[in-house]
Amino acid sequence: MIKLLPYADKYETIAINYVISFYGFHSSLNGKTECPEYIQAKENIIMWTSEAHELYIIEDIDNPVGFIHIWYKGGNVAWIEDVFVDEAYRGKGIGSQAINAAEEIIKHKDGYNAVCIDVVPQNTNALSVYHKLGYDTLSMITVRKEFGSNYREDIADVLGYKFKI
Repeated sequence: MIKLLPYADKYETIAINYVISFYGFHSSLNGKTECPEYIQAKENIIMWTSEAHELYIIEDIDNPVGFIHIWYKGGNVAWIEDVFVDEAYRGKGIGSQAINAAEEIIKHKDGYNAVCIDVVPQNTNALSVYHKLGYDTLSMITVRKEFGSNYREDIADVLGYKFKI
């Protein structure tokens, strides 16, 4: 059984390393090797612990194994913005448990009656998990325009339009 622990300074080093790994993973989905440096990761943590944000360390059997970031953007919908589980702990249901725990936190906030999660289309493992957890409504689609080369090759058909993913 996992626990979500509110971020505290004692988690700074591991959180920074997890943020660097998180962005490195997302870069790898597009065939790139970019990942933020220490300073950029630290800036993300500062933003993710500011007003309207909550950052939690995911703990499994007294070991930090990842993080989850919630953003209360306004209205009645909160966003689980970022979920990361250390590679050594993936495939054990920890991410699903963390999302369920985050949903419980959000449900107890006055006025919030829905939650959204952003996911890049190439992250098919995450898409599968989110769908199994009941995320079955497309709410908003982000479209992107590259100013340089577009290295994405896969194509998705969304409402009759073709998009690179």
